[in-house]
Amino acid sequence: MSKKWLTLLAVPAFLVGSGTPAVADSTGEMTALTDQAVYLYSDGKLAGALHFYDDGDDFGLFDYLADGHGVRAYIEVSAGTEHWYEWGSFYNGKGADAGGVYKTDGNLYSINVYRMKVCTVDGASDTTPIKCSAWQKIVE
Repeated sequence: MSKKWLTLLAVPAFLVGSGTPAVADSTGEMTALTDQAVYLYSDGKLAGALHFYDDGDDFGLFDYLADGHGVRAYIEVSAGTEHWYEWGSFYNGKGADAGGVYKTDGNLYSINVYRMKVCTVDGASDTTPIKCSAWQKIVE
């Protein structure tokens, strides 16, 4: 085969294999379709983290700071409207660096938009978070 034909065949193969899948939200902002995390800092120290694992639609909630507070995950869903509804919430009160608490029964649908945040709270039944991270969008 001539050098010209080899070059023409190689270019499409390169273009198909490059890039990370992404979608645009209603504002045109791109969101990667991959594992994501949101972090909460307190006085410059990492206090907690909420991880979304795309493979299996699982979540992991981690408490990193020995400050007497646990952490709570908040996950909300929207069907493309401006209204958000609670999809799930769970608590990690194991203590600093004692391991994650995982929500493994998730099933996110690509027709919806999801967002997550992590907050410090005083116990599993506390409904008034002390401090929260910003919301992080998840697009399945």
